[in-house]
Amino acid sequence: MCAAHKTSALAGVALAAAVLSGCAPDPAPAAQEAAPSQSAAVAWMNGFCGAVKDFIDGNNKMSSASGETLEAVKKSTSDQLGHYAAILAETVDGLGALPAAPVPAGDAAKREFLAKYTSARDKTVKAKAALDAAGANDTAAQSRAVEGLLAAQKDTHGALDPVAAVLGAPELKTAAASAERCRP
Repeated sequence: MCAAHKTSALAGVALAAAVLSGCAPDPAPAAQEAAPSQSAAVAWMNGFCGAVKDFIDGNNKMSSASGETLEAVKKSTSDQLGHYAAILAETVDGLGALPAAPVPAGDAAKREFLAKYTSARDKTVKAKAALDAAGANDTAAQSRAVEGLLAAQKDTHGALDPVAAVLGAPELKTAAASAERCRP
């Protein structure tokens, strides 16, 4: 082969390599796209678990109703209902502030938890308002208030484990393992 053919053959190979490398997908963008979705899933799970964890922490700080007189018990029960309503409102606000989940299972879990906490909050607010409006010696109002609190607590019992709610979504299950607020 003469030198001119070698040079043009090398130029052709170089040109072909340049053209082909321009057409080949760059592996870096694919890795960059996967990372934000995983970090978004971790951030979302952190918020979801965090709202529930804050509720549990607040619930653990709730004192029991007590008192030596009916009036003292009524005030204590009203205070207890007020505390419960406040932590439920914070939980509803926290869940409501979450952005759209990175996968549909997250949005479904959010809707389910939001419905339970909203129902519990509404029952608690109603029970407190009825108790506060009742007369000082109305023992029936006291009983209804306690029943309202128990009904509200029953609503929340089905929404205390945010990780269990997303076990069917591998992306969120994996994200929960990395999310700080999902840890016990």
